[in-house]
Amino acid sequence: MVKTGVSYYGCRIPWRAREDLQAIADNHCTFVVHTFSEEDHEFYAKAVGEIVRETRALGLEAWLDPWGVGQAFGGETYSALVMKRRELCQVSASGDTLPICCLNHPGFREYLTQWAKAAVDLGAQVLFWDEPHFFIYPEDGSPSATRWACRCAVCQAKFQAAFRQPMPMTLTPDVRRFKEDSLVEFLTFLCDEGKRLGVRNAMCYLPFENSSTFSDWARVAALPGLDIIGTDPYWRPHQTDVAAHVGRAAQRIAGLAAAHQKEGQIWILNFNIKRGEEGRIPEAIEAAYAAGIRNLAAWSYYGAGYISLASDDPQRVWETLGACYAALHARK
Repeated sequence: MVKTGVSYYGCRIPWRAREDLQAIADNHCTFVVHTFSEEDHEFYAKAVGEIVRETRALGLEAWLDPWGVGQAFGGETYSALVMKRRELCQVSASGDTLPICCLNHPGFREYLTQWAKAAVDLGAQVLFWDEPHFFIYPEDGSPSATRWACRCAVCQAKFQAAFRQPMPMTLTPDVRRFKEDSLVEFLTFLCDEGKRLGVRNAMCYLPFENSSTFSDWARVAALPGLDIIGTDPYWRPHQTDVAAHVGRAAQRIAGLAAAHQKEGQIWILNFNIKRGEEGRIPEAIEAAYAAGIRNLAAWSYYGAGYISLASDDPQRVWETLGACYAALHARK
């Protein structure tokens, strides 16, 4: 069975969102990934709940995403936690406080427990743990021996307990292992919370590997509480090998999904698409389908035509996606 979805964010006026949700259903989607940011949690929970109810009333499955929460998940939004609760933040090897919450900090996990309960109370059927990570250095995305995180007091204490030595200042193999273990433990905690609340869990790996994110994808795929594994191999403007690029990621996800009895998912680029390159969308979808992926999602609704990452021709992007989705469902 093919599943097709799209992310939705930006509008928190339920009667305005209703029109968009109908357009999503008409564009051959079967689920919607709604962002549920810190701002939403604090100020727009009632509206999000109404939008989720509208989603489900249209026969669409409703996912909620901790969009940019603590900046430890993906998302083009800001975090209040990193400003209001500095004690939750990651600390660099050189001692700088960083604008991202620490995955190991009990206070951050307490917040996420509250977030998950609120999401489920609003009607979420799937919790989407989107790109969990340690701080990623913006210059090239890669930490180095002396440029990494997190070395906060909580991480130092956990490292000491695990390795029976003080946490080094440099990115040693033991520190790399500690960070990987921390990521896996963090996602285990989140998935266990989702299961306790009676919903399914999905996650998205960042499509690269370093000590800021998962390197051993199989450890994550093996988690009992995780139902759906995916990644987002977004391509660059004017990239010529889109099918091969997406196909490699899809094959990897499909292999892990088969080995660990999970559902595999691939995210398809639907933002920042240059005019004339809309044909890359069917290339990517065909590559994912050929690899055995039957759960596809696009980021984001209407070619992201309402933010600075908009596609040049968002309507054409949206129509192209819908035609691809229709063709997939016709193959059943």
